[in-house]
Amino acid sequence: MQNRLMPTFEELLTPLPFYSPRKWYYDLASLFLRSIGTCSEGIKVGFKHGFDSGMIMNYIYNNVPSGRFYVGKLIDRMLLNQVTCKAFRAIKDIQKNIIKDYIQERNGNPTFVVDLASGKADYIYEGLRETNARVRVLLRDIDERALMESREIAKNLGLQNIVSHELANALDSDSMRCITPKPDLVVEVGLYGIIHDDEQIRLHLKDLKNILDPDAILFNVQTYNPQIELIARALKNQDGQRCVWHLRSADLVISWAEKAGFRDPHIVMDPYGIYAVVMMRN
Repeated sequence: MQNRLMPTFEELLTPLPFYSPRKWYYDLASLFLRSIGTCSEGIKVGFKHGFDSGMIMNYIYNNVPSGRFYVGKLIDRMLLNQVTCKAFRAIKDIQKNIIKDYIQERNGNPTFVVDLASGKADYIYEGLRETNARVRVLLRDIDERALMESREIAKNLGLQNIVSHELANALDSDSMRCITPKPDLVVEVGLYGIIHDDEQIRLHLKDLKNILDPDAILFNVQTYNPQIELIARALKNQDGQRCVWHLRSADLVISWAEKAGFRDPHIVMDPYGIYAVVMMRN
């Protein structure tokens, strides 16, 4: 159940009335972030590419404060120390460990991993560096810039022969049918929170089962975030609109996955109680 002190998803979608003190507060916060705030490299990246983009996730993962002048680095350090950013970095490690453990439990059998909304996919590369198993990886994303960064990582690590990249929409059923052979593990982390329509996720999970039929799926669910209204009213997404994330309970999304045919959920929460990382079996 969503924390009653936080606004609902529907409330976040609704603009605040002009006379609301909260509107004045968030408008001032947005003005500050768009002006002085862009001295911070992270905030600059967020407004350029969207605060729900793979590019800002990569920046947060790197966790190296940068910016123009002393004030820029100071603001950047404050950004990277926000609880939302700490949770992003925590779930990156959780996801890496779950993927690595899954590969290792296959006892040397070839493993095909497909990430349908990969971004740069740091968590997969780190998992690959910690295992010597026979693995092939397909990374797909709608952001060509993130894929370009990912290709560079694969090249630097000497993994071009086992990691391939494709520009594709994770929710496109026809595109999924082009993936061969059927993957052992499907990963799609950071995806569900930016999808507003519950039915779209339910149908997508059914497509995963009916089209790809993987041995296992790995996803995360943003269940709680004390900064959710600030993000929604002061920041922008990849489309230049307000960055409204849809919080859902892990139990709800797991129930949709179970109805699609997946089972045995294994859940790991980040230390801040924001994200649930879930692996389920076929």
